[in-house]
Amino acid sequence: MTQDMLALIMCGGKGERIKDFCSDKAMLNFNNRPLIEHVLISLKTSEQFERIYAAASRNSKVTLEFLNNHNYYHSGTLEIMETTGLNYSTDLTYALEKLKPSIVLVLPSDIPLVTPELIKRIVSKWKGDRQCISIVMDKQYTANLGVVPSFKVKQGNKEYFHSGVTIFDTSTMNTGKRIKEYYLRLNDERIAFNINTKEDFFLLENSIKRIDDFH
Repeated sequence: MTQDMLALIMCGGKGERIKDFCSDKAMLNFNNRPLIEHVLISLKTSEQFERIYAAASRNSKVTLEFLNNHNYYHSGTLEIMETTGLNYSTDLTYALEKLKPSIVLVLPSDIPLVTPELIKRIVSKWKGDRQCISIVMDKQYTANLGVVPSFKVKQGNKEYFHSGVTIFDTSTMNTGKRIKEYYLRLNDERIAFNINTKEDFFLLENSIKRIDDFH
């Protein structure tokens, strides 16, 4: 275990693009578990974190109820941070301020394919010499999977898909000051499939069927 690293799951958004399909996307059922539980289990199984935090808001009441009743919460493995739910940036800033001074792996609640092995691989990339590093994928790689990026970043003349997975050194962060973000390229479908629309969810289900059929 990396004693000085924490994990933070962001799960308090309004889910505007998926409201016509579900009221709380973190609780969408995938392979007999809510999306967020896949993430929770992989984080715990990776044994990389001193504690796991979940940032949720009243926008995600069902998720809050689920987390409050989860055995990880009752055993002390999981801690719940209630945020305003105003927007992602505000909630993230609030949570990171609360977790100072720590190294924090941030990831969304809607990447159910993430595995303990992949989490370990990402954590191993942290050398302590950056304010934050974010995992990105080639635009063409995600396009080949059928994934439509929700957040794109540009480096030079190349565009990348931001996975939503970032490691922050909160001890170097100052309120109101811009964070210097470095990008780490990692083309991996286990973090490419995040769920923002019902089409994303169907794409995820179809990708699993394709993998199962192949094997």
